Amino acid sequence: MLRRPLPSPKSNRFRLAGILLFGMLWGSLCQAHSQTPASLATLLQECIDRANAGDNSAAFNAVLNLAEALGKAPLAEVKDVLPAIMQAIDDKNPAIRTLALNSIVAIQSRSNPDRTLRGDALPLLEPEIPRIAAHLTDDDTHIRSTAANVLGGFGPKPPDTIFPSLIAYLKREDAVSSVGSSIVFQLVRLDPLRPPVATAITGFLSRNDQTAECLISSIDAIAHAPIQNEAIDADIVHDLDPPHPTAVRIAVIRDLPELQLPAEVFTVTLAHLRQIAASEHEDPAVRTAANSILPCWTNDHRNPCPAFTLPPPSPASDEESSIV
Repeated sequence: MLRRPLPSPKSNRFRLAGILLFGMLWGSLCQAHSQTPASLATLLQECIDRANAGDNSAAFNAVLNLAEALGKAPLAEVKDVLPAIMQAIDDKNPAIRTLALNSIVAIQSRSNPDRTLRGDALPLLEPEIPRIAAHLTDDDTHIRSTAANVLGGFGPKPPDTIFPSLIAYLKREDAVSSVGSSIVFQLVRLDPLRPPVATAITGFLSRNDQTAECLISSIDAIAHAPIQNEAIDADIVHDLDPPHPTAVRIAVIRDLPELQLPAEVFTVTLAHLRQIAASEHEDPAVRTAANSILPCWTNDHRNPCPAFTLPPPSPASDEESSIV
């Protein structure tokens, strides 16, 4: 009868080391499996669940996690989850509609390591523009503004399908609002040189129901845009005089150095501004604004005046709050 030799201490050590090594590898594999990032669909569903539960703080954090994942995920995974996002955009819960639209913003914002926008997902989103644009008339005002922001994210070479809904909004009866000025902001960044865009914006600025707040926001948006349209800019000069409220007049003066006026309009406006600055009958705050820009205004929007601080305008009266 053959006897198996007893294991030596050395062989026992090798066996123990092998068992320990196997255990370590298995543990690492299990840990790696447990730490596999959640899928985009899972993250989206978590956002929806949190929003439906009314847990705003948890929903906010879930949206941040989804946005980060959408920025890093392969394009194929973004394509797979897009139908679920678009379904959420039409959800009856405004919180879910909002988070879905913000997810689209995250997809548009996918960037390279140097923080330049990739734009790789925009072709996936272009067919969805009509469904996104439909929310410009959402019952929720915040969602309207978010939809405008999403449509503005299709630059710098926006498809033609972006413009009709944005332009049409400025003609709505209820367009004079924060949403209207937000749409002006988007249009002057998408393509202010497009004739229908210029026509829509100048018509919006001169509406009889225009308000000081909306007009100031719109003028600021136009002035700060990277590309200037002389026709739009020349129209803003019309708001320099009464009966426009003091706050509007100061906003126009403050923004003049960032506009690009036709040469003849610049010459006339410069002379008029000197008259305002010298007039003792003029509003003191308006005179101060005029004197602040006269030394540096050259009608070159690429070289605006240095930043300056104006005293706060007097509170607008009830008659000033609406521009007739």
